[in-house]
Amino acid sequence: MSQESADFVRRGFEEFLRTGEFDPADFDDEYEFDNSNAMIDAATYRGVEGVREYLSLLRQMWEQYRFEPEEYIPIGEEQVVVPIRITAVGRDGIETVAHSAVVYTVREGKLAHAKAFQSKTDALEAAG
Repeated sequence: MSQESADFVRRGFEEFLRTGEFDPADFDDEYEFDNSNAMIDAATYRGVEGVREYLSLLRQMWEQYRFEPEEYIPIGEEQVVVPIRITAVGRDGIETVAHSAVVYTVREGKLAHAKAFQSKTDALEAAG
């Protein structure tokens, strides 16, 4: 199941990167994105509406942004660690590059939980 979970997360990212949209059917009704480790916008978002709220905030803060997943690391049966390179251009035209990692939990073929970390090392430690 772990490779299946990694493939599921990869497909979702590929769709989002290609279209800028995500499939609400991919999310569990109780989905939670825990971004409380972030330096800016440390919050937790719940459900599909929470995902939309988070993306809306990104659009307000940045002229452009791009998530570039670097790899998909299956951990156990349900978790996938995804180190991400984030490129963003501010309203002033200055480009910023940051790195983070997210631990995704996939249950019964849906995203159930995600937690963002400042580094791949932190995400791997959290995932066990």
